[in-house]
Amino acid sequence: MQGNRHIISRLTAIIAFAAVALSCAKTEIVTSYSSLPMKFSTYTASGSGETKADGSFVAPGQTTLPDSTSFGVFAFLQEGVVYSYTGIWADLDTKAWKPEFMFNEEVLFDGTDYSYSPIRYWPYNEENTISFWAYYPYGAWSADNSSALKFYAADGTTAYSNACTDGLPIVEYTVDTDPDNQVDLLFDSFTMKDKTYGNCAPTRGVVDLNFRHALALVEFRIVEGTGADVDNFSVSDIYWKGTCADPASATLSWNADTSSADDFSVSNINLSTTTTVAELIVIPQTLASTAEVTITYDILFASSDPDHPDPIVYSNNSGTALLTTAGITEWQAGKHYVYNITAGFERIEFSSAVASDWTTGANDIPVQ
Repeated sequence: MQGNRHIISRLTAIIAFAAVALSCAKTEIVTSYSSLPMKFSTYTASGSGETKADGSFVAPGQTTLPDSTSFGVFAFLQEGVVYSYTGIWADLDTKAWKPEFMFNEEVLFDGTDYSYSPIRYWPYNEENTISFWAYYPYGAWSADNSSALKFYAADGTTAYSNACTDGLPIVEYTVDTDPDNQVDLLFDSFTMKDKTYGNCAPTRGVVDLNFRHALALVEFRIVEGTGADVDNFSVSDIYWKGTCADPASATLSWNADTSSADDFSVSNINLSTTTTVAELIVIPQTLASTAEVTITYDILFASSDPDHPDPIVYSNNSGTALLTTAGITEWQAGKHYVYNITAGFERIEFSSAVASDWTTGANDIPVQ
């Protein structure tokens, strides 16, 4: 009976992948698969700060994805020497393989286990290797390229829409300017290349994906100094759209769309419980020479007249500083930038900090 189950399991795998093979007429997919199912695990960059992917958060220091979330997987089967190929991704044109083994397969994580359907099985022939790339969260991209996250083929214009599309996608993304709707996009680091059941580490047969932040986190903090009551904050000329030509590269290089420059503002600020007035996820970019911060605030003077004890208010004072004045000219993927603004009677001080892995720090740079 157990032998029959084994045969059925093999036949199920063979039928499933024979169907996949038919999707691209020019590609021969080996239909001899083992009864060893393919499993997943994930890891996010150690020490990463809070991230709000798909409305969920990865707490600082947490190295797993949030519960009840999912990611999309693309898998490329490289046929081994049995077909006179090396089977090694790095030795061939990375744009030549097609994601027929898995195409935007949704993998669910419930806090402990990973699941997807239909189950894929490792090839019997260990000369046939599989390379994996993934993004998070699943659903940020749609196959018709109608969402904020768009995938294109190698020519940069044809939609990456099915399992017959060559290679890895070129990514285009437009960030929502409303912080409440922003998605923290994560890309796999593409370390799971040329894998067989036996050479997966540290666990045989388990695809261990390693995600990292694809965008930058920019935080603006305001401290009200002596006699200041801050009303409004704005930052101008931020780019909200960009393209990443190689989302699997060690360094995620984005080309910002300068036509997407727009402003962000916060009004009726209440700093009684926090100093952070804006925490934005943005496209990695070289800062525009015109990008600047502006705050509007009231100056309050204590009254010396006992008959009129209310403070004297001078309204609608403003202070402006170019973002580049803080000494930072570029926002890079996976980094957390903190701008500290102190408004007071004497002057406005403007400082910035940058640290990798979305952690924090500070160094003061005054602005006249």
